[in-house]
Order: sequence, then structure tokens, then C-alpha cells
Amino acid sequence: MTAIHSSVAQTSVTQSNDSVVPGPKVLLLGAPGTGKTYAIRTLFDAGIKKVAAVFTEPSMESVSDIPPELLSWHYIPPATASWETMISQSKKINTLSFDALTKLSDMDKRQYTQFIDFITCLSNFTCDRTGENLGPVDSWGTDRALVIDSMSGLNLMAMKLVTGGKPVKSQADWQVAQENIEQVIIKLTTDVKCTVIVTAHLERETDEITGGTTLMASTLGRKLAPKIPRFFSDCVHVIRVADRFTWSTATANADLKTRNLKIADNLPPSFKPLIDAWKARGGVIA
Repeated sequence: MTAIHSSVAQTSVTQSNDSVVPGPKVLLLGAPGTGKTYAIRTLFDAGIKKVAAVFTEPSMESVSDIPPELLSWHYIPPATASWETMISQSKKINTLSFDALTKLSDMDKRQYTQFIDFITCLSNFTCDRTGENLGPVDSWGTDRALVIDSMSGLNLMAMKLVTGGKPVKSQADWQVAQENIEQVIIKLTTDVKCTVIVTAHLERETDEITGGTTLMASTLGRKLAPKIPRFFSDCVHVIRVADRFTWSTATANADLKTRNLKIADNLPPSFKPLIDAWKARGGVIA
């Protein structure tokens, strides 16, 4: 009986040091300059031990003062073409009809591998600052946070993967690129246990149900944008008025949701209240 009790007690201790509840999945929506990237530093106030960020635009300078033992990052530059490729593309645009441009099947697609680089990074994250290898992001515990900054760069990568430098996109091109983005979002929000933050710029989209306009994540096409919030635990509007930075989960014309923050305007621009609420619901930094 003593051995059984000892085994049960040991199992209980092991379970108490792990988190049954996965880390929050947060979508930060805001215009440029509203503090989306800067807010990364508040994750440490909430008890997160290590943050790893994938930057798809050169915004790391706003957090470069954070020591590398706390913040790792990997930068994947936006999809660009060489001057020679741009000259070749321009000549095609200048000489071919619109119909012929639409039917082009490959305009240097092999130069646009950034989306593949992005997936490769997530499958085996290596820090640009130190060379440290952190392994696949879906193996991390809740003591870490993954930041994708931002969706705008990811949109470009997903489209260029499909079309290369083709100047005219078909409906099929848009569908394939949208599917790639959706698969990434689903993977990050369902298979990854650590806290995940994705930043996105805002765009006004027509709500097909109400007929009005709604602020949504800027992504590829009108069909994808309304799908994105459903996968996240919290979708937060990041706001700057003059020199005052706030968060909101109550902006009337924005596609927002919250499981861990209260529904309110003028919230502090910090992840701490969000992660504290997650802890109160059973989350453990483990």
C-alpha cells in the first residue's frame, strides 16, 4: 500500500508541474506604430522565460535591447527579386497582352522560397543572434512564447510561393496562397503548446452578413480574413493616440474576441493581465 501511495503522490507532483491548458494564442491587430512589437517585452513580466520571434519585416530593432538569452529571433526578409529578374518581368509586361500575362505559369518562382524558409524555421528554430538551436516550435513548453511578426510579410511569402513574379494573379493562385496561410494559422493555434502571438495590420473588409465594414486582419482576400479570429483565444486591437498606447477588446467595428481579457477599452498594453487570467484558469508556466 505504501508503494502504491508513493507512486500516486509522485504522479500527482509530475502532473502539477505541467500545464494541461495550452498557452494563449493571441492575435494583435493594429496600425503601424501602435506598439505591437514593443509589447513583446511584457511577456517577461508575465513569467515567460524565453521568447522566440520570427520576423518577416525588419522590426526587431524595437526589442533589440532585450538580452539574447531571453529573446531569440530569426529574420526572413520580404520576398524580393534581383534587378535582372525585375528587368525580365518588366519586358514581359511591356510586350505581352493581359491575357498572355495571366497564362504565364512560371516567372522565376524558384527565387521566391521565403515561405518554405518560414516553415523550415518553425520546424527547427535557430536563433540569428546566437546560433542556438531551439528545435521545433511544437515541442516547446508553456515557459516559452513564439511571436510571428507579422502576418503582412507572411502574406507576401505565401503569394509569391504560388505565383513567383507573375504580375497577374488568377483566382486559383489566390485560393492556393490562402490555403497556405490558413494551414499555418491552424498549426500554430492547435499543435503548439506554448503561448503564440501573431501580429497583423488592419484592413477594412465588407461583412457579407451585415453588409457593413469591419476592421479585420490584413491578409489574402476577403474570404480568409473572417476565418482567422476563430482559431485564436484572444484577438486584441492595439491603439495609439498621440503618445498613449492602449489595447481594446471592445472596438465596435473590429473583429475581436477574448477568453482571457475582459471586454473593455483602454486596457494596459501588456500581456501580463492576459497570462495571469490564463493561469487562473489552470495554466502553468512549465
